Amino acid sequence: MSSHHHDGSVPPVPGQALYDDVVWADAVARCTDDGPGTARALSARPLPDRPGALLSGSCDFDTRLVLSAALGVLTRIPGPVVHLDLAAVCFLDAAAVAALVRANATVTGQGRRLLLHHPPYSLRKVVEMFPEECAALEVAA
Repeated sequence: MSSHHHDGSVPPVPGQALYDDVVWADAVARCTDDGPGTARALSARPLPDRPGALLSGSCDFDTRLVLSAALGVLTRIPGPVVHLDLAAVCFLDAAAVAALVRANATVTGQGRRLLLHHPPYSLRKVVEMFPEECAALEVAA
């Protein structure tokens, strides 16, 4: 059993693999939405049912540091397959897609897989524009 308690802010991961809530608490950051023309919040949470994360919000210039922190944690999650659910992501710019490609390369270099779920339209468009650069990204069927 883990020596820390859950305050409800970060759901527990079954089995408390080799990473724990503290790492996620450090990586879960939010960009505030201060009105029209500002970034929509971006947050990352561990998936409750498998190794990986759920991203929510917009991945662009204003949220680049949040995405970088989340992907840094994601690449350290143990297991043969790490899942990244993008169902709640409304937008990824080209730099965010490049960050996904780098995270994928890191996981692949460890002999593992990064599996993307529910890619938003913007990710599919960037992949269409840069097919060779994005060829290694794996999307769940």
